[in-house]
Amino acid sequence: MRLNAVLKLSTKTGVSAKEWVKQLAPQCIPKHAFSAHFDRSSGPGGQNVNKVNSKCTLTLENFSTCIWIPQEVRTQLLSKGFRYYAPAKDSVVVQADESRSRETNRQLCLDKFIKEVKQTCWFATPTSPEDLQKWQEIRKKTGELRLKNKKRKSETKKLRKKSNFDF
Repeated sequence: MRLNAVLKLSTKTGVSAKEWVKQLAPQCIPKHAFSAHFDRSSGPGGQNVNKVNSKCTLTLENFSTCIWIPQEVRTQLLSKGFRYYAPAKDSVVVQADESRSRETNRQLCLDKFIKEVKQTCWFATPTSPEDLQKWQEIRKKTGELRLKNKKRKSETKKLRKKSNFDF
């Protein structure tokens, strides 16, 4: 998907931030948005690890002003402690070195970014009238039960008091 399509998707009045997150996929992310940097991977692997730069680090600069991500999504990510956000540089940094292939690691970075966005963002769904009525009845019943228990305890305490009977 090209940037124009992504911008239309994020600014279209019919598509909410919730829909944007739901439809977010690696193809939706503009390729020029992230800058890729490849380094040597860590861990076992012998000569391949020592000679090939396969670890991928994707960086999204100026995250708080990024135009292809809806404002509501950015606000939620920043307020809920987005895992890959580096506040000192106002950027998102995602790394992957699970694979021996550069492109696979790049794809894994995008997948990690998308997974974290989908897990972090939450949008409330409208409550149905039936649910509202059900919860009002539950509140009413619990209130009545609370008052009934309160009166019963009060009566029990009254019976414990000594009374002065003068016969």
